[in-house]
Amino acid sequence: MEFNATFLASIISFLVFVYLMNKILYAPMEKIVSERQRFIDENFDSADKNYERADELNNERDEKLLGAKNDARAKYTASINDFKSRRADIVQQAQNETNSELEREYANLDNVSNETKEGLKSRMEDLANDITEKILGYRSGVQGFDNETVNKILYH
Repeated sequence: MEFNATFLASIISFLVFVYLMNKILYAPMEKIVSERQRFIDENFDSADKNYERADELNNERDEKLLGAKNDARAKYTASINDFKSRRADIVQQAQNETNSELEREYANLDNVSNETKEGLKSRMEDLANDITEKILGYRSGVQGFDNETVNKILYH
């Protein structure tokens, strides 16, 4: 192989061509590829951060929901207990009113019973005389009832 000026010119022209291709084609392409890689990496980082933030927000939401459920459950339980307490008070009050009304009615019945018994006691002589008259056929004067015996019969 001969080394002459053509060969030297070919080498120089090849080196100039490689230099120009590097400047015109490879460097801009390398820059575009590196920018695109940087853009992709930034988007992946951003996506990771957004995913982590979404996880944090979901956890916060779950905690708030759990807290709200617990609060609602506590309020519901308190309301139920309050209603049970009120119901017990209302039932107790109704029972007390019923008992006092029953006592009044029993007292009223006792008064009516006593009035009736006293009325019977006062008419006892007349009734005894009427009975004797119907049985014997004439009116005899029954008098002097033993009030203690009458009281025993009527009040016991």
